[in-house]
Amino acid sequence: MHTLYHFLLTFVIMLTLPVWIWRYFTTPKYRGTVRQRLGMVAAGLDAIPSAPTRIWLHAVSVGEVMAARELAGQLKKTFPDHPLVVSTVTRTGQQMARERIPEAEACFYLPVDLPVCIQPVVEAIRPCLLVIMETELWPGLFRVLARRGVPIVVVNGRISPRSFRRYHAVRFLTRRLLADGRLYLMQSLRDAERLTAMGALPERVKVTGNLKYDQAMKPPNPQVLTDLTQRLPRPGQPVWIAASTHPGEEAILLAIHRELLAHPLAPRLILVPRHPERTPEIVALATGLGLEAQLFSRTRGQWAGPLLLVDEIGWLAGLYGWGEVVYVGGSLVPHGGQNMLEAAAWRLPVLFGPHVFNFPEIAVQLLESGGAIQVGNGEALRGALMALLTDPERCRIMGQAAHGVIPANAGALERTMTAIQEVMPP
Repeated sequence: MHTLYHFLLTFVIMLTLPVWIWRYFTTPKYRGTVRQRLGMVAAGLDAIPSAPTRIWLHAVSVGEVMAARELAGQLKKTFPDHPLVVSTVTRTGQQMARERIPEAEACFYLPVDLPVCIQPVVEAIRPCLLVIMETELWPGLFRVLARRGVPIVVVNGRISPRSFRRYHAVRFLTRRLLADGRLYLMQSLRDAERLTAMGALPERVKVTGNLKYDQAMKPPNPQVLTDLTQRLPRPGQPVWIAASTHPGEEAILLAIHRELLAHPLAPRLILVPRHPERTPEIVALATGLGLEAQLFSRTRGQWAGPLLLVDEIGWLAGLYGWGEVVYVGGSLVPHGGQNMLEAAAWRLPVLFGPHVFNFPEIAVQLLESGGAIQVGNGEALRGALMALLTDPERCRIMGQAAHGVIPANAGALERTMTAIQEVMPP
């Protein structure tokens, strides 16, 4: 299986090489990462304190990094003699890891999943444990570490319906891949059942809950809030926030906002795209609708317009404090939604669309608590926003209900650390 996988991966890389070369020269986010993606990461680990072994934490992008923050602190506290290193796949995830995981002795990009790229990184790190956030399955990496006897623990694991259908169709292959993992700590019983159906050994699968609840209980960074207060004054009008939006959503949201501006309330909008590099595209959409977008990066104590476009990462968790209502993106389009708990932690009513298969349990709990409203389309979203923005008392009641979901479901961090300690080599 692994030989076939490596052959196919090499073939795909060679076939698409012209595309990657073109992207390298035309897309800034791909520059400066090639050496590490090819396994040339040893030089970046020279500054790590000398240690016989290290703990390797992998978080693919921003969402996984944010969920891993408290876990990273606990790993460092529980295993102080083992330096912690963190890998990511995306540039935004890398930036967030460097800023928000101070326990990391080094941050680097995950290498291409081929032995020739993985082996040098493993030799440089000498990991005694690999912790992977949210079911990132890498056959090449798993096999290299399993042969060395390094425990692989998948944490906060989840399997979406789409991923389950794909993996289950080739379960005779995934069974071999999953055999290399030592422990799979899943968010829910449904996720655990799906993973077992894919071929994981039942005794290696546990339900520990969702770390995002524990992360949401942590107060926002005081320095971030101080910086925000200096950069962004609170307006006299109500504010709604469109958080972590994706392509196909901004046009809908901007059109809704233009209609809301005709109301005497004249609410303001803080729009936070999931990928800030899409800022020029969104500015063009706003201009086409007659809306002037003020960029957050150019805000220095003044916010004059009806639309603030956040073109930097790392601010969303604090910006929730400026809003009355939040729409969580990736849900009007079939992306699967984004984390809703950060908004709930601010005691804000949460709105989202029909596509929330990445966070099904959280969505259900927020809806059942009365802290969220699910809408089917842009027109329904406009109506829900208008109803909430004109009814502060309803916003308050919904916000309290949304917040109550968090402590009721916390505790995954403690259960996760208990399970990790059981497989950590002596």
